[in-house]
Amino acid sequence: MTSKHRLLIVDGNPYVADILVQTLKNDFIVTVASTGQDAARLLIQGTRFDCVLTELNLPFFDGLELTKLIRMSRLLSHTPIVVLSNASDSNTRIMCLEQGVDSFISKPFNPLEVKARLQAVLRRVALPAENLQERPLPVRGRTENRSLGMLKSRILSMILGDYAVSQSA
Repeated sequence: MTSKHRLLIVDGNPYVADILVQTLKNDFIVTVASTGQDAARLLIQGTRFDCVLTELNLPFFDGLELTKLIRMSRLLSHTPIVVLSNASDSNTRIMCLEQGVDSFISKPFNPLEVKARLQAVLRRVALPAENLQERPLPVRGRTENRSLGMLKSRILSMILGDYAVSQSA
């Protein structure tokens, strides 16, 4: 018997979130965050998810910024990201894919299609989250580390607000 995948749904519309939870609760362990900030806090605190389903249009910290945060993290970068959004133009979809989104679903949506798309994306994941510690981490150049560190610091200050953010050497 296989265990359920852990799914983070990020959507500010409680109606949409409820439909998704009702459709997915039998196949996934579902956590809902109503803002990008709440989702980022969960991820930064170390809560592990096998997949993230996010809306693009979130206040203050949107779905693309959340995608960038996930893709910057050595521990989270493998996490599949699916965008569920009412932005249906081709340029938006292309931008999302270029930023690291694995799949894009337009609203209005069929909840069963969302379920099928999530399962398809998860089938393609090469390494389960439990084996992450055994995976070698890439070595980055000094300049890349500095600019990446500044971006991480900026994102953390946006998420944590007034809390001081310090960079480790």
